[in-house]
Amino acid sequence: MKSTLKFALLLAITLCGFTPPAYAQDVFRIEVGSGYENYSNNDLKRRVWELERAVSQLQSQVFHLAVNGVGAQPQANQWTCHIAAFNKRFDETRPTKAAATAAVLKKCAEATHAIHCSEGDVKCGNE
Repeated sequence: MKSTLKFALLLAITLCGFTPPAYAQDVFRIEVGSGYENYSNNDLKRRVWELERAVSQLQSQVFHLAVNGVGAQPQANQWTCHIAAFNKRFDETRPTKAAATAAVLKKCAEATHAIHCSEGDVKCGNE
């Protein structure tokens, strides 16, 4: 799915004639204006051109980041569970609380031959 999205974005960029941003060029900064009724026609045309240029730079950067997978959706919160037995602490992190609990119980049981490894002693938290 991720590679299909990258391909679609790359294809769209290619077909629309967008080019990746040239990071060597200076970023065009826009200042917030006010009192537009006092602007001349030429001032307004220049303002529109500046805004279009800034939007173009921003759009190129967004496409570049999307194609390279930067800013992808973060993973869902993970569950971390721990248990202590014989002065040792066992920790496991998994996508669900049940999976983390099972993993930490298994780790504890393997290390202590299942002595003092009960589900009631497991403590879990969602990161």
